[in-house]
Amino acid sequence: MKPSISIITIGVDDLERAFVFYRALFDMDDEQIGAGEDHVAFFFDDDFSFVLFPRDQIAQTAGKDVAISGSPGFVLSHQAGSPAEVDDILRKVLAGGGAIITQGTQTEWGYSAYFEDTEGNVWELMAQPAAN
Repeated sequence: MKPSISIITIGVDDLERAFVFYRALFDMDDEQIGAGEDHVAFFFDDDFSFVLFPRDQIAQTAGKDVAISGSPGFVLSHQAGSPAEVDDILRKVLAGGGAIITQGTQTEWGYSAYFEDTEGNVWELMAQPAAN
């Protein structure tokens, strides 16, 4: 099997709060957003969408008794175009109610930072080092 990820669904405790956060962070047009009673979907293109879904319903679907807060099993990563873009995204995260875990830091692998959305999901932002 060659993996092809077309949808990422994350669990949220407060759908409205998460929607407000991601709408501001993604800066998308209304036509690229779909919502139902129990979810919100951001359609980036024909091949990829990002969905917010109540954490307790994800637990139920997975046959689990308890919904766990945060992201115990994964980190979402975003490849930014530059260190300045990483820092700009961090400003949007703070403005939207998220929290910065680590500020942008230059390492041998590039410039990276970590943040947490309003629902405890962890993201990594990274910008590759400039080619020599």
